[in-house]
Order: sequence, then structure tokens, then C-alpha cells
Amino acid sequence: MIVKNGLLALPGQSEFVRAEFRVSEGRIVEIAQRIEGASGEEIADASGLLVLPGGIDPHVHFDEPGFTHREDFFHGTSEAAKGGVTTVIDMPCTSLPPVTTITALESKLAVVSKGAVVDYAFYGGVSGHEIEASLGSGGAMADLAPRVVGFKCYFISGMASFTSVNHDDFARVIAEGERLSRPILLHAEDRDYVVSVDARLTAARKASGASPSWVDYLAPRSREAELTAVATALALAKGRESGLHIVHVSTPEAAAMIAAAGATCETCAHYLAFDENDFERLGASLKTAPPVKSRADREGLWQRLADGTLSFVTSDHAPAPASEKETGDPLTAYGGIPGTGTWLPFLFSEGLLSGRLTLARFLDAIAGSAARRYGLAARKGGLAVGKDADFVLIDPAATTKIEGRKLLSKGKITPFEGMRLTGRILVTYVRGVPVYRAVRGADENAVGDIVAPAGSGKFLTWGYR
Repeated sequence: MIVKNGLLALPGQSEFVRAEFRVSEGRIVEIAQRIEGASGEEIADASGLLVLPGGIDPHVHFDEPGFTHREDFFHGTSEAAKGGVTTVIDMPCTSLPPVTTITALESKLAVVSKGAVVDYAFYGGVSGHEIEASLGSGGAMADLAPRVVGFKCYFISGMASFTSVNHDDFARVIAEGERLSRPILLHAEDRDYVVSVDARLTAARKASGASPSWVDYLAPRSREAELTAVATALALAKGRESGLHIVHVSTPEAAAMIAAAGATCETCAHYLAFDENDFERLGASLKTAPPVKSRADREGLWQRLADGTLSFVTSDHAPAPASEKETGDPLTAYGGIPGTGTWLPFLFSEGLLSGRLTLARFLDAIAGSAARRYGLAARKGGLAVGKDADFVLIDPAATTKIEGRKLLSKGKITPFEGMRLTGRILVTYVRGVPVYRAVRGADENAVGDIVAPAGSGKFLTWGYR
């Protein structure tokens, strides 16, 4: 196949380039200003379209097996493809059993491999209640390392099956990650701070007879909770900071601390789109952990993304049905949103086209940086000869209206409801094969179709070649 007549987002270029590329056996084998087609060779006409590398979403919770009333790999990867994402990395904590042993990983793989329509990798998990079994030459982390692209742990967790690690344990995990040459991912909110503030507010509510408000959720999980946790993690990782990655950073100060120390971090589209004032309007549809912070934090995160302090953007995709989201109580409503299909279109519209991000920073934020961080850069992360032909055709003159009922995810409750974005994804290709296809010129409310079979996605491991 030859992709012709499009404007390509090529690595190292400051502007889109009019060029063509040839795909053979799932890889890009040639990029040139003009390529002559062989007899019978398929031509993909990208006239009037932009060609982006497929996005990498390195933070999803697809909940399978164990919590498939919320999400599964077929629906999650379908929504990813709709949003221009061609590779996802699934978190270890929201499946049963959690991916903290090689046995759990293999049982999970046997299930999800039948549903995925985009390529995928896994993180291993380190749970506080299994810490001794995880560490050492014969431990679970060593067993998992060849099959995962990193390890995830929490400073605070609400999951009985995946508990938080204490400070001593975290220092040991960082050391083990260095030994195994795998990054350690941390959910950085300080447990002592969150629990203490929550207890104080709970006592005050009981004394007054008041019902919980959004302040009762936001105050314990404040910017101080994040900054304290980040400072602690950096102190414990001293000398090994390059092996630390902080997930879903919600404050620019935390991002600056992390980058200055030589660690890496990510933010999410919802931290760039909303602030704490939006809870009164959006309610539980916006609830995540950590929650969005102030308007100044939101603008500061854009600046830190633009200057490279923040390595990349993720979705933290974690949907739930209305029965769990719409409880009427800010404290019991499920925390998580269905973001894997909306983060890249949002970043394209509000980051690249708005001028907040250069083309180079945009490409790093959606694919390049994550590919490098998680050992996938030999084949993923950009439009280049030798890499997989993961790419997206997008119409920059069209618009996209986000509507929860039309998400391909099982989750339909999104804070982005009703938002209009510039640009519309028409086709998403994974290894040269179309996975999602929409009709060009259709109404902004129209949704395309998944055109690849369930199970066509490929399982990736560190160093994938």
C-alpha cells in the first residue's frame, strides 16, 4: 500500500510535510516526496487530510478480567482506535487477579488477547500486602520483567486486592526496578495527608449533620497531597530518579520537581481541560484521583507540557456504569472517566491547532515520548522507515462533537460531553491495516465503525522488534 497526497507529521519537522509512504508487511518501508506504485498496489488517498502517527495511550484500565461491567478489552481498544490510539498499556491493578505474578499475567493475556483490536502491553504491579513475594532474584517482579514494560505501585489505594506500599517498601521497589531495567510508576498522593484531612472533615460533617459536598472530596486530595508524595518519592529514589515515573500529575509544581530531579511524569487531558470550579457543573463525571485542581494549575500544566517538563499525555481511562458513577454522593461516586478515545482529539484541537503546542511537542506528547519510556521505540511512536505502520488520517476542516452515548467504550459518562473539537479522525491503521473507519463529510455526530476483527491487536513487550 502507498499512502498518497497527505500532509505527514514526520519526526523532527516543525511543519506538516507533503510526502508519501509505502507500507509492506505492516511496516513503513519508504518515505519520499513521490512514490511510484507497482502494478496492483493499493493506494490510500489522503488528499486534504493530515497523517499523524498512531497515538500511544500508556495509562488505561480496561478491567478485564474481573470488572467487565465497567470495561473490557474489546470495547476499550475499540474506543482507543476511534480516538486515533494504536497502542495501549494496561494497568495491573483493576483486574482480578491483579497482575502481580506471572501466572496472573498469563491468565489475563489468554482472555484479553481475544478482544483487543489495537496493540497492547502490560505493566506489572507491586502491592503492599505482597511486597516480600515481589522482590529479589526469585520474586514476582523478576518473573514479570520480560513480559511487562514497567511496574505500578500506589502511595494510597482504595483496593483491597492491590494495596499501597509504605516508604521503606517503595525504596526497595525502586532499587529492584533499577536491577531489572524497568521503570517504576507511582500514584503520588500522600496517604497520611489524605487520610488525616478526610478524617477531620468527616468529623465536622457528623457534628453539623451536613451532607458531603465536592469540597469534602477535593480538600483531602489537594495539591499539598500530591506535592508531599512527589517530594517523598524523589527522596526515596535518590540516585535512581531516572527509573521513576509519576502518573497523572495534576499540578505544574509537581511536574517541575520531577523533571528537575531527572524522573519523568505524565498528565491527562482532563487536567488540561477542566478545573475544580467545573465540579459544580459536571459532578461525578469529572471525578478522578487525583482530582483536577485550580485554573492556574490547569494553565500551568499546559506550559509544562509545551516546554517538555511533562513527558506525555495519557487518558487514565477508567469508566464505570451510571449505577456506580451517579450515586448522588461525591464520596461514593466511582472515580474514573472513559478517556482513551477523547484525549488525542482534544490535544490535536486544543493543543496543536490552538498553538499551545508545537508540532514536535504534540508528536512527543501523543506517541514519541511514551514509546521511548516503555521500550517500544524501535517499532512504535512515529512515522519513520522501519517502524510499524500505525497511523491516523484526520480531516482538519471537520469537527468532532463528543457524546457519551456514542463512545465505543462501555463507559458513557464523560466530562467532555457536548464539547466540539476541531478535526475528525477518519481512519486509524494498526500495522498497515485499517481498524476504525468513518465516512468523510459525514455529520459531526456520526460515528464510524470498527473494521478489524476482535483479537487482531498484538501483545507487545519491552524492546519489541
